[in-house]
Amino acid sequence: MRNFPAETAKKILANEISVETLLQQYPEYKEEVLRELGSMKSSAGSNVVQAIIDRYTASAKIANNKISKSGLNETTVNAFMPNIIKARFAIHLLEQLNIAVSSKAPAANVRFNLWDGTILQKLLFKKAFERKPVSLGLFKFFWRFIINKKILMPLVNKKGIYCFYSKALIKELGALIGDKKCLEIAAGDGTLTRFLNENNIPCIATDDYSWKHYIQYPAFVEEADAKSALQKYSPEVVLCSWPVPKNPYEKHVFKTDSVNLYIVIGTRSPAYTGDFEAYHNADLFTMELSERLSALMLPPSNENAVYLFKRRKKPVIRRTH
Repeated sequence: MRNFPAETAKKILANEISVETLLQQYPEYKEEVLRELGSMKSSAGSNVVQAIIDRYTASAKIANNKISKSGLNETTVNAFMPNIIKARFAIHLLEQLNIAVSSKAPAANVRFNLWDGTILQKLLFKKAFERKPVSLGLFKFFWRFIINKKILMPLVNKKGIYCFYSKALIKELGALIGDKKCLEIAAGDGTLTRFLNENNIPCIATDDYSWKHYIQYPAFVEEADAKSALQKYSPEVVLCSWPVPKNPYEKHVFKTDSVNLYIVIGTRSPAYTGDFEAYHNADLFTMELSERLSALMLPPSNENAVYLFKRRKKPVIRRTH
C-alpha cells in the first residue's frame, strides 16, 4: 500500500497536481485502471463510456467523503486516495480516446491543415484560443470549405471549449436578460459573460476553479461554487454553458428564490451535459427546449440545445363570498 503524506494528499484533493504528474508518480494505478477498463468494456453494454464515468465518479466521491470526514487520518488517506487517483486517470484516458475516435486519427497527430487552420483561426478566435462572437453569415459561408470538420471540437475540448457563440445568440440572450441581475455559474474561462458584458449586458461570472489544470481563469471569473455564488448574489437570471453531466450544482439554481429564469446551453443528451434529474424535478419552473436559440450555437449540430427554465407564476387565489 502506498503512503500519502498529508501535504501530498491535500494537493491531490485540491486538484493541484496534474494528471500527467500523477501518471508518472503512480504508474501502478494506471495499470490497474487499464485492466479495469478492459473488464468493464466487456460487461457494461452499449453505453460503456457512461458506465465507466459513473463507476469512477462514484468511487472518487465516496473516497473524498471518507477522507474529508476522517480529517486526513493517515490510514484512511492511504486506503482511499488510490480511488481518487484512479478516477482521474480513467477520465483522462477517456478524454484522449474521445479525441482520437472523433478525429479518426491518433491523438498526438491530430492537427488542422494550413487551409482549415487559417480559416477557423480568423473565424472563431480573437487570438490563440480566445474566442470571439461569430458572425452567423460568415460562419455558414466558410464552414462549407472546411475539409476536416470533425476534428474541430475534439481539438478545442482540451482547452475547455465545447461550443462557439454566434453574435445572434449573444443578442438573443441579451434580450432575455435585459436589465435583470444576471449570474453565470460554472463559467469556465468566462467567455459567455465577457461577450454579454461587451454588449452592455451586465453579468457576473463564477466558477469553482476545479478545471484549473485545463483552463486559464481570467481575473473577472470569481472563484466560487454555484451554491455560494447563488446565495451571495441572489440573481434573477442564471446562465450555465455546458454543465457537467449529472453535476451536483444545478439543483441549487432551482432552490434559489430570486431566480426567475435559468438558461442552459448544452446538448440534448444527459450523457454529455446537464443534470436532467434536477431539470425534471424542478416543479416550480417550466422547461422549454428553444429550437430557435439552439440553431444559433456553433458549430451546427442536431444535438445542440438551449433550455429555458421559467419560474411558474403563482396561481391567483380568488376569495368566494
